[in-house]
Amino acid sequence: MIDFKKIISFIKKHQLSLITFAALSFAISLTFQTGFSVRYSYKLNDIANEPIIAPFDFGILKTDIKLEKDLDDAKKSVPYSFNRDQLFVQNQLAQIDTLFLNLNNLNQSYLSYQTSQDSLYKYRYEPEFEIFNSSFIADSTTFYTLYKNFLEKYPFQIEKSRWDELLSINESFDRNIDLVLMKNTVKQTCLNRWAEGILDESLGSIISTQISIIQGGELVLSPVSNFNDIEKAWKKNKEEVRNIYPDELSIEHSISYEIINELSKPNVRFDKSLTEKNQKEKLDKVSRFQGTVLANELIVDKNNRVTELVILKIRSLQLESSKRLGYEKATDKFREYLGAFFVVLLLLSLLYAFLFFYRTNFLKNFKKITLIGFLIYGIVFLSWLITNYSVTPYIIPIALVSILATVLLDATTSVVMSTILIFLVSLLVGNDFDFTIIQFFICFVAILNVRNLRKRRQIISTMFSLVFSSLLIFFSLMIFKGVGLQEINLSNMGYLALASFISPIFAFGLIPLFEPFFGITTDISLIELLDYDQPLLKRLMEDAPGTHTHSVKVGTLAESCAKAIGARALLCRVGSYYHDIGKVMNPEYFAENQSMGINKHDNLRPEESVAILKQHVEDGLKLAKEYSLPPIVTDFIATHHAKNRMEFFYQKARELSSESEKIQEEDFRYSGPKPRTKETAIVMIAEAIEAQANSISNPSIEKFEEMIDQTIKSRLDDGQLDECPLTMDDLRKIKGRRDGKNGLLPSLAGLYHSRPEYKKND
Repeated sequence: MIDFKKIISFIKKHQLSLITFAALSFAISLTFQTGFSVRYSYKLNDIANEPIIAPFDFGILKTDIKLEKDLDDAKKSVPYSFNRDQLFVQNQLAQIDTLFLNLNNLNQSYLSYQTSQDSLYKYRYEPEFEIFNSSFIADSTTFYTLYKNFLEKYPFQIEKSRWDELLSINESFDRNIDLVLMKNTVKQTCLNRWAEGILDESLGSIISTQISIIQGGELVLSPVSNFNDIEKAWKKNKEEVRNIYPDELSIEHSISYEIINELSKPNVRFDKSLTEKNQKEKLDKVSRFQGTVLANELIVDKNNRVTELVILKIRSLQLESSKRLGYEKATDKFREYLGAFFVVLLLLSLLYAFLFFYRTNFLKNFKKITLIGFLIYGIVFLSWLITNYSVTPYIIPIALVSILATVLLDATTSVVMSTILIFLVSLLVGNDFDFTIIQFFICFVAILNVRNLRKRRQIISTMFSLVFSSLLIFFSLMIFKGVGLQEINLSNMGYLALASFISPIFAFGLIPLFEPFFGITTDISLIELLDYDQPLLKRLMEDAPGTHTHSVKVGTLAESCAKAIGARALLCRVGSYYHDIGKVMNPEYFAENQSMGINKHDNLRPEESVAILKQHVEDGLKLAKEYSLPPIVTDFIATHHAKNRMEFFYQKARELSSESEKIQEEDFRYSGPKPRTKETAIVMIAEAIEAQANSISNPSIEKFEEMIDQTIKSRLDDGQLDECPLTMDDLRKIKGRRDGKNGLLPSLAGLYHSRPEYKKND
C-alpha cells in the first residue's frame, strides 16, 4: 500500500528543492524539439530504421546554400534607387564663381597695395608723403584682411605659399596666371562629372548591376558603370586637368585639381529606404521550396541510406508538421511538450535522488540548488541557441559545467551532473551518439584534472589535456566507423577543440564570481587563507605565538586524519589554523601562552576561569565576522570544543563547594554547537589530542594509543559526535595504525618522538 502521509510529509519537508527541480524541468522542456523533429532525427548516410511516408502534401525546402544563392540573386536584381540633385549643382557652380571672384578681388587688392608701396617709396622725401602713407596703410590693411578671410573661407589642402604663387605675391614667381582659363577649367571639369553623376555611395558597395535615378520626375535605369563614385571622379578629374595643364608641378595644375576635388561633391543621392523596401518586396517573392512531396509518397524505405535529399525532405516535413500542429492540432502539440517535460523530469529526478541520498546538505542549501539549476539550464539554453542557428553542436562547452561543478561542489556531484547534462543536450541536438560519447570522455577528463585544484598551472594543463582528449576520441570514433581521413569533418573537429580549449579559461574566470554569490569556498580560497600575510593569522602569530604553534600542530594532525577517511584535508588544516583565533583577545589566560610557572587561573574562582575560556569562542566568532572569514571556516571556531565539559575546573569547583551549594554541570560546558561535518569533528578530536599530548612525559606510541582511545571514547559517551556523519570505521581510521601513514598515531609519533641526548664535549 502507498503511504500517502509519508509522501505528503516528504513533499512538505523538501518543497523548496522539489519546486526548483520542477521549474528547471519545465524551463528545459520548452527548449526541446518534439514530434517529427525527434522521431526522424537522422544524419547523412544513416540507415533508416523504419519507412517514412508523407502524411500530407508539403513543399521541399531548398538547401541553405541554394536558398542563400537565390536570395542573393534576387537582391542583386533590384536596382539601387538614387535621386539626382540639380539644385546642389547650381549651388556648387555659384561657389566656383564666388571663389574666382574672390581671387580676382584679392589680385586687384594686391596690385593696389603694390602701387601704394611703390608711390610711398617714390615720394618718401616729398611733402605728399603723408597722403601716400595713409593710402598705403589703407591698401595694405584691405589686402591682408581680404587674404585672411579668403584662407578662412576656403580651408583647402593648399599651402599658403601656393596661393602666394597664384597671386604673384612671391617675388620669385613673376609670370601672370590666367585666372579666367583656370575658372573655365574648374567649372567645365566639375560639370562633366556632375553630368555623368557622382554617387554618394562607393561603387563597390552597390551589388546591383543597374541603378534607378529619378530626375525631372522620370525614372531612368542605367548601368552602374556609367556613374562615378568619389575615387573614380578624382581619377577622371586628374586626366582632364592634365590635358589643360600638362605640367603636373605647375601652380595652375595643382591648385585647379585641388579646387575641383573640393567642390565636385556627389550630386546623386542614395535613397536607402526605397532601396530596402524594393529589396524586401523582391525577397518576399523568392520561393523557399524547390519541389513538392505528395501525401502517401515514400520519402525513404526501411534499411535504405539517408541521402541529402532525404534529409531535406524530412526537414521540410518537420517544418510543415510544426505549422499544422501549431494551428490545427494544439492538443497534439501540448501532448508532445508534456512528454518532453516528463522526459526531462525523469532525467533530473536521477540527479535529485543522488543529492537526496548522498548530498542531503545540498538540498538544504538553496544557493547550491540554485547553482546546480543555473549551470544545467545555462548550457541547455546555449545548446538551444546553437541548434536554432544551425551551428555545429560540437562547440557546446559541456566541460565548462564539469569544471565548475567539480571546483564549487565536488567531483562525485560533478560526474552525476555531467552525465545528466550530456543526455539532455544529446536529446536537444538530435540523437547524435558520436556527440554523446565524445562529451562523456571530455567531461570525465576535465573532472579528473581539476578534482584537486590547488595550483594555477593546472589551468594550462587542463586546457591542453582537454584539447588532446577531444581530438583523440574524435579520431578514434572516425577510425572505428571506418571514415577515411579525407572524409573527416574538419569543421566539427575544430569547433570541438575550440570548446575544449576555452572551457577551462571561462571556468576559472567564473569561479571568483560564483564563490561569493553562491556562498561557496573553494580550495583556492582556502589556500589564500593559509598565507601568513593574512591579517588575522599574522595577529595570531604576534599576539598569541603559543596558540599559533598549537594551531599548526592541530592542523598537521587534522589533515592526516582527513586523508585517512577521504575528507577535505585542506579545509581541516585551514580550520585548525583559525579555530582558536579568539585567544588573541586574552592570550595570557591560556596555558600555551603562559610563562613558566605563571598561571593566572590560580587566583581566579573556577566559575571565572570557565567564563574566560568560553569567551574565546565568542571572541573568535566576532573576529571571523570582522575579518570576513568564510562561514565554512567560522564553523570550526564555533564547534572545536562542541559542548565538552571543562573537567579540571568542574572538579575544582566541586572540591571548593560546600555540601549545600549545588554545582550546575551545564555551567562548566562550552556552548557548542556540536560538529555537524566530518571536518569539524576531526578538528575537535585533533585539538583535544594535541592539548593532551603536550602534557605526556616520556611520550611513547603506547601512551599515545591509550590517550587517543580514551579521548574518542569520552567524546562518544558524552554525545559530542552525535550530529556528525563520522562512522565507527571512520574513527578507527582517524586513530590510525602504528605502521600507517595517515591518522593520529603516526602523526603524533612524528611530532612528539623523543630525541637522543648528546653528551657535551669536555
